[in-house]
Amino acid sequence: MRRRLRSALSALALLLLAPLQAAATLPTRAEVDPAWTSIYVGAVTLRTSPFTRGPESAFNATYTARVIPYFPANEAGVISITVPDADLTRLFAGEAVEFTGAARNGQGEERFVSGRAIPIDPRHGRLKVRVRVSPRIELIFNTTYRFPEAAPAAVTPTGT
Repeated sequence: MRRRLRSALSALALLLLAPLQAAATLPTRAEVDPAWTSIYVGAVTLRTSPFTRGPESAFNATYTARVIPYFPANEAGVISITVPDADLTRLFAGEAVEFTGAARNGQGEERFVSGRAIPIDPRHGRLKVRVRVSPRIELIFNTTYRFPEAAPAAVTPTGT
């Protein structure tokens, strides 16, 4: 009886402490490879600085967008992507997650950002990012991401 009670208490303690351990090991930095997409008679390239995770579960970075050959449409600004702890943990467990965010260029114009992250392994994966430039224009970028910090040891992808 005592052994059962001790075993049950140990299991309960592990269940209660597991989220705390996982939250403590979530990465605070992500890198996204440069991306491009085609437009009517040209292309748009998108580059970001490394994303850093702030206190509100948001990854923040600066970006530059180059529009070829329409260089007057080039812009730079800041981008913020919201990824709650639960979604980040699911990503490390091998599940694809959806995200949303916003970008603001140097002139103060805001762009809605959404996308999907599909993990390849706990440290990197593929991204599909949609940037709403105007009510009629949406740019879609396909690229990859990676976490330069070590992935959480307690979370492994499913199926491996």
